Amino acid sequence: MKRISDIHAIKIIFFITACYVGLWSIRIPSIKDQLLTDYIGIGYIMLSFAVGSIVAMIIANSLILKTSTKTILTFTLIAEGLLWLPVPFIEELWIFFIFSFIFGMTYGAFEIACNVYASNLEIREKKSMMSGFHAFWSLGVLFGSVVTSLLLEWNYSFISNILIYVVILLPLSLYFVFCLENQSSAKTDISNKKNIFFLWPIIIILLALIAMANALTEGSVDAWGALYMRDFIKVDGFQIGLATLSFNIFMVIGRLTGDWVRDKIGVFLLILFLFLTTIISLFILLNFSGILSSVIGFSLLGIGASSIVPIAYSIAGKIEGIDSGVGITIISIAVYGTFIGAPASLGYIANNYGINNIFIPMLIVFVILLLPISIYRKKFLI
Repeated sequence: MKRISDIHAIKIIFFITACYVGLWSIRIPSIKDQLLTDYIGIGYIMLSFAVGSIVAMIIANSLILKTSTKTILTFTLIAEGLLWLPVPFIEELWIFFIFSFIFGMTYGAFEIACNVYASNLEIREKKSMMSGFHAFWSLGVLFGSVVTSLLLEWNYSFISNILIYVVILLPLSLYFVFCLENQSSAKTDISNKKNIFFLWPIIIILLALIAMANALTEGSVDAWGALYMRDFIKVDGFQIGLATLSFNIFMVIGRLTGDWVRDKIGVFLLILFLFLTTIISLFILLNFSGILSSVIGFSLLGIGASSIVPIAYSIAGKIEGIDSGVGITIISIAVYGTFIGAPASLGYIANNYGINNIFIPMLIVFVILLLPISIYRKKFLI
């Protein structure tokens, strides 16, 4: 039997891991109730996850250079599946903090390895591909969210939900990682920066800032979307998942077309369009409380968030003088670093002012960032 190409294999690996994220997004209310915690407790769980991710990201590129992306992906994909099994049995919040830290380390190493592999494929094929790769991530979140929402509607237990995912997805992930090549880095110049500790050029700083802004919105849907629908829009059952579903449907559309649009209008105009769309969506989610307005708001947010991180990864992986893995690590740390302070802060806002008000700081950040990206628009021509 002919082995599947590594381009298709890495797309499916993005998809599989994202299915677990879809499971997590819809089941957060279940975990909140299981742990008898509040929004701040959920925020601290996200914080623990983020810290674990960053710890792993700092060392991930060194491990890739010593082994290969395929090796790192193999170990992290196995861990991603197995770590889910104890989750429904943890009832102490402090134990979940520790577990979330370990989860974060797994996902942090996975994110670097998977995006380095994708970036190296872009370099090898000499064309924009990153948005398309991330489209499969969004498809995975969408698929995982739909399946979990249906299982929730049909009253499947949390453990049954997890077992269905792990039994199916873990063997599939191992098959597709077998189809990958043993690449390390496509950029072999010995003068390239091999770690993140150097004076970053302005383009890296700009990419990190827009990636951090995007992390606030994309992460808010994963962490707070289901709670927003249940507690602010006042729905239950399948409708709890409408935020994640509508967001990811339009995220997929945006990412499937993102590479084509980028090549047609350029990076700066695409980023400007994405920022303006995000600002409109956040205003809707902040000020309206109907099911229709929430679907429209999360749909527009999905379009706005669709291509920002793929653009950041794509450009960061091609900057002269910097190893592709280092550029991608910086962007990933910026994304996950956002969750060092954001989850607890957003949890505090949700607890004291209402969960819809978590969108206020996001709105402010996007409006402020319009200025620097406009001033340094020529820096995005890499």
